[in-house]
Amino acid sequence: MRRGCGNCGKSINRNGIALVVILNVPLGFGGRTEPDNLWALCEECNARMNCFRRVDSGWIRRMKEIRSVHLRLGETLKAFQSELVPTAILKFVANQDDWKKRIRELRYLTWKIETFNRRVSNTRVSSFYRLVKAQPWPADPTGDIRRDERERAERNKATHD
Repeated sequence: MRRGCGNCGKSINRNGIALVVILNVPLGFGGRTEPDNLWALCEECNARMNCFRRVDSGWIRRMKEIRSVHLRLGETLKAFQSELVPTAILKFVANQDDWKKRIRELRYLTWKIETFNRRVSNTRVSSFYRLVKAQPWPADPTGDIRRDERERAERNKATHD
């Protein structure tokens, strides 16, 4: 069993820290009290790292009700109004493993999204996203993205043949 902070690695014995056990995804956001969702952090990291404190649980629930993953991710980026969005929030809202690809696909809609890596402790780097430019949503954003991908694949195939 680990006897230190799950974020910075400070040790209870070596550094004399106190650990706080939190839910990585809070109950209000649909998290469960299960071992996989528990996270032991030192008090300093706990104060810095709980990114879910920044958003309203009702808003997150509304985002989760949107069927299109592209809309969920895009609306989340827009809600932060050019601030850095922690990957934990985007991953949670997307609710799928390939959420990073879905964010990249927003470029087909001429959105501009920047990615940042920031050191959050001596041993850990976290990624963040920031919306630079958004466009109004088309009637079927996911359909438009899939169509653009097919057209791009066909053009690539034609140039390689």
